[in-house]
Amino acid sequence: MSTVLKYESQLPSISVEANAMAVDLPDGPTRMPVTPLPGHLIDWMEEGRRGMYNRLKGKEDSVEFFSQHLPVLVTQSLNSVFPFNCGNKGVGFLPKEEYLEEYIERYRETMERTRGIAWEDSLEQRLETVAEFNFNREVIDYRCLTSLEIFEKRTFNNLLQLPLASLHYTGHCPSYTSFQLNCGVEIAGQDDPRHTFIMLSRTMFEYDSFHIAQPQFPYAYLFWISEVQDKTPHRVEEQPDKVQYLQQKGEMNWQKEAISSINRAPGMIRQHIRETVEKYARERGFSEITLKVLQEAKSNSNECPAHKNSS
Repeated sequence: MSTVLKYESQLPSISVEANAMAVDLPDGPTRMPVTPLPGHLIDWMEEGRRGMYNRLKGKEDSVEFFSQHLPVLVTQSLNSVFPFNCGNKGVGFLPKEEYLEEYIERYRETMERTRGIAWEDSLEQRLETVAEFNFNREVIDYRCLTSLEIFEKRTFNNLLQLPLASLHYTGHCPSYTSFQLNCGVEIAGQDDPRHTFIMLSRTMFEYDSFHIAQPQFPYAYLFWISEVQDKTPHRVEEQPDKVQYLQQKGEMNWQKEAISSINRAPGMIRQHIRETVEKYARERGFSEITLKVLQEAKSNSNECPAHKNSS
């Protein structure tokens, strides 16, 4: 029999079981599935956090936009001409119920241990504590992501009316990892131990340069994931009747350096490489294949991975 997690929280309330949740919506309670983050998205989030922690250890004055921590949160208003509200939110993980008190105490102990130490000098200790949690897959509940409410404005009011939201993550090149999480949203008050953990996760870095220090955090959000939609861009299959670019006609001249490069590829794939490169060159309006055009075609086409062999 599954355990139902039920805490005192601000309306609307959510009851969460292992694989489902009941959400109070304006039309009445609605039951929705609950699903954990897929492994490849957890990998992507961990990669971003490691990079962020390494930059912080390097004591850089500023850090680049932290995609894995700052998705766009989309909520909906029921009585607005422009119904959707968007904003970046700092989002993190939540321990499984059986580990929650343990990590609250670990975070509190670290904050107490570093009191009286210059904030910059305590950074490594704080990073060590949060890294031990964020990279420990055994203790994290990947069905849920969390954030704090500071301003109590549109996002907060929208979620009081309609406790549904989407989190949209977008990564950097070359992969441009992108995905949307559709969630039921629980609002937890300060008497909820989950709020305590989420607040400690924030205050662990409250006075670092990438934060605007805040005096209070009245509420926490728990985003229970119901749907995962992969939005990562990819090259679509060409449909000739829909292609609108002008193509260069006629024979393509190949410079010697480009020919030498393509001849280093295995014989069985040279013709395919040639056709792919010429197709790209025509699309771009080139009449001659230089080594630079060849390299550009290889960088911009995923039709022939074996191009690498001709480098």
